[in-house]
Amino acid sequence: MKYFKQFFIISLGISLIIGIISNLFYPQNLSETLIVSALSLGIGFCLPKFACWANSLSKSRVSKIIYLIMGLILVVQLLILIFFPATVYHDPFRVLHEAELLSRNHPDWDNSTYFWRYSNNVPLAYFLSLWLRLTNVFQISTNAALHILSLLFLDGFIISSLKTCLNFVKSHTQVLALALFFLLGPFAYTYYLQVFYSDLPILLILLLTFNLLVRWPKSKKTQFISAIFLFLIIVCGQLIKANLIILSIAILILIIDLFMYKKQLLRKMIVPLAVILFAFAATFPASQAVSAAAGFKSNNRYQFPVAHWIWMSYNPASHGTYNGSDVGKMISLPSKSSRQTYIAKALPERLSRLGINGILRQWVAKVGILLSVNDIQSAYTGGFIQVPRVYVNWQSKVHVLSQTIMRSGFIWIYLIALSKCLELLKRQTELDSIRELAIILASGYIFFHMLLWESESRYGQVLLPLLLIINTLPIREAKVQEIQKMQVRLFSSLHTKLAPLIVCLIVILSNLINWHEPAGQIIAAQRSQLSLQYHTKETWVAPGKFVAQQMVIKHEVTLFSVAVPQDSKLSGELINYRTKRHYLLKHGLKAGSSSLSYHGKITAGSYQIFLINKNSQVQPIEIVQTVNYQLAPYPVKMNARTIRFASLVYKATYSNGKS
Repeated sequence: MKYFKQFFIISLGISLIIGIISNLFYPQNLSETLIVSALSLGIGFCLPKFACWANSLSKSRVSKIIYLIMGLILVVQLLILIFFPATVYHDPFRVLHEAELLSRNHPDWDNSTYFWRYSNNVPLAYFLSLWLRLTNVFQISTNAALHILSLLFLDGFIISSLKTCLNFVKSHTQVLALALFFLLGPFAYTYYLQVFYSDLPILLILLLTFNLLVRWPKSKKTQFISAIFLFLIIVCGQLIKANLIILSIAILILIIDLFMYKKQLLRKMIVPLAVILFAFAATFPASQAVSAAAGFKSNNRYQFPVAHWIWMSYNPASHGTYNGSDVGKMISLPSKSSRQTYIAKALPERLSRLGINGILRQWVAKVGILLSVNDIQSAYTGGFIQVPRVYVNWQSKVHVLSQTIMRSGFIWIYLIALSKCLELLKRQTELDSIRELAIILASGYIFFHMLLWESESRYGQVLLPLLLIINTLPIREAKVQEIQKMQVRLFSSLHTKLAPLIVCLIVILSNLINWHEPAGQIIAAQRSQLSLQYHTKETWVAPGKFVAQQMVIKHEVTLFSVAVPQDSKLSGELINYRTKRHYLLKHGLKAGSSSLSYHGKITAGSYQIFLINKNSQVQPIEIVQTVNYQLAPYPVKMNARTIRFASLVYKATYSNGKS
């Protein structure tokens, strides 16, 4: 069993090395790599002095600093939600759309094929609808309800992370460093704040689960309450994120180990471990109960077989990420059985074409993508709904800076975890059971995505609470002083050897940051949609009728587009309210385009998006409508009728022409 444990430690260590390299060099941009390197080295350079300062503080002073930081985080979060709301699209919006209908007792599961294809999101839609039912009682808008829910889960996770550090680490360095990471980085202000989806609850659930395991109460009454809470969060977690089942496998491995070598410890831990396993068993009837309560009925005609994700993950063109052509192929087949038949032949062929070297490259690429955090802050967001004019000139610099802090922060989280793995291997330190479970589970998640599933940076975030546990749990006292001495020597070496390099990199950074310009900055957008690929029901415009919507752009734009179905023959214009200038919208320049667009300079101002049917037959149009969720600052008008919670799908971007 000793070598079995070492296998998981080594596997996690190798994966963390790949993650560090990925965050340094992905995407392949020299300026960004130098900036991340400079900040990462700068953190190492400053860490010894920071540690001396942090450890000189009393526990009460540290608590006050944490309260202050949490207050600042909350203030910034509220300002972002008020002045910088993002347009949410893809899966989270489809879940939200159905949850709104469920909360009003008007489910519409057949409005599109999305939930028939991805029924795993039905429980999330149902749970979200319960929250919306509650907020509807107080007449709270869906936008505000989602913001409150995101704040509860996000700040709950941040507070739980800081409390974990305070409870498990005697030094104040880690908890204050983590607090600064949350304050200064984009983690608390971007994806997890703007978008409510299954990724955030699972982070909190895992962290709470491990905290309960570490601090399992001794009194029977408290044990009973903790067991009920643990049971409920595991059931909910498994329902909204199916790959949490990996935790059950990790627990079974731990139980076998404890049974063979530490039976006394197993007796102490058997109750919470058994509760977790029973909770996983209970998710099967619970899933059926949720589907029945939500009025959802599956449709095998649209379901994808599980092997589809394995097949797609070995597509070398997308390096194991989501691949539109593979999904398109599945959609083109008439039934689930025909898809299974196709994949049974296609998967071996794809693996054969890759060969051993190709499969190994695919594995490394998938792990690198999984542990990269470069794309997290923009996940499922299509830009800000309306960017303030003063912010446009700073947008790219803020994006680069926040991205750099995120990548550098995770590089250090990975480095600390890697040092723990090396210490365990080097000194043959006996693993405590909780850290052992965290290492097995972290390795399990990595193996799952490396071997069987598609890979995205979002999916790798599940490792964060596990790495916090690995990094903060105390080790044997005899080893603590040795590690601290080693760290002092390391950081002293960093001071002398890395200081000249850091100065050089900062000089380069000051020049390169001005060179970095994105391909196009989004100035105004509304990109929430149910998507025609899921056969969502279309809205039709009668001959001679029009659809209009006001839009304000607070900075010059160079490209404007509004989505329309591919076969639509609508005509469109963008009209400036003040100057009355008309910008003619043309059907896409590329074949198969599904938008009306204008390429050219459009000055800042208030505009009307005006689409009209000049044809003799009805024409389809893409309009998104919700129950109580405001998609855009201004509603859609169809002829003389205003539809308050409806919007066109549009995007206005600015590019200065630099490459």
